[in-house]
Amino acid sequence: MKKILLLTDFSKNATNAIRYAMQFFESEKCTFYILYVHKISGYVSDDLLMSPKDSIHDSITKKPKEKLNALIEKLKNETKTNDYQFEILIDFDVFTDAINQVVKKFSIDFVIMGSNGVSNVKEVVFGSNTINVIEKVNCKTIVIPSNYSFSPVKQFLVSLNTEDNLNNSLLEHIIDFVKDFKLKLHILRITSENDASHISLQDKERIALLDSKYHLVEGVPIDHAVSSYLQTNTIDMTAFITQDKSFLKRLFSASPGKELKSRMKLPLLVLHSH
Repeated sequence: MKKILLLTDFSKNATNAIRYAMQFFESEKCTFYILYVHKISGYVSDDLLMSPKDSIHDSITKKPKEKLNALIEKLKNETKTNDYQFEILIDFDVFTDAINQVVKKFSIDFVIMGSNGVSNVKEVVFGSNTINVIEKVNCKTIVIPSNYSFSPVKQFLVSLNTEDNLNNSLLEHIIDFVKDFKLKLHILRITSENDASHISLQDKERIALLDSKYHLVEGVPIDHAVSSYLQTNTIDMTAFITQDKSFLKRLFSASPGKELKSRMKLPLLVLHSH
């Protein structure tokens, strides 16, 4: 049974990501833990003082509990499978600390969240919560773009920069994911011209037993290479390896390029190599 952590702030974006998860894991037996991280700062001291001491916790959690239970009922009515179990969780911790505690306590397999980026003057692709999870939560995470409608995932693209090492841990994550969900694997390796033949040989040795489509691009910026690949191949989900610090840095950029934005139009699986 897979253990999936769903993050919600009750926004349309978060609920859309949760609905995506319901459909994506439809062929699996799953326990879904739906986590709401409460901001205590939202309550002024007077609100707490007016409550009897033994019910302060109940007072603060009452509304989120009601909302979570209502959400679960709605999800149960919408899903076609009986193989789903739901648990609600409310925490008052720092956002990523709360997630890490749940991941450890329940041995979570995947974290699911919506990208909380906004399209404003600065054109931020990902919001701070999403970037913090990518950076600080060491668990496979699927990020769903705003307003993305589910379609069956068949073609899966892993793009690797020159610095990305296809080590045992990373390869194991990729193999498990591809096998579990019966996906066609695409590997796009972007490298400098000097390292091309050496890295390509190493990659092909490592993926020799996999049914994959391997493509090597030399001396081209990774975002441009990925954008071009997405335009010429039908891909349903992409992967981001946290080894790629240059990509992570561009997620913080106030004006990310068009190529970076094109990658964010698809669900993104975040993989950690350690």
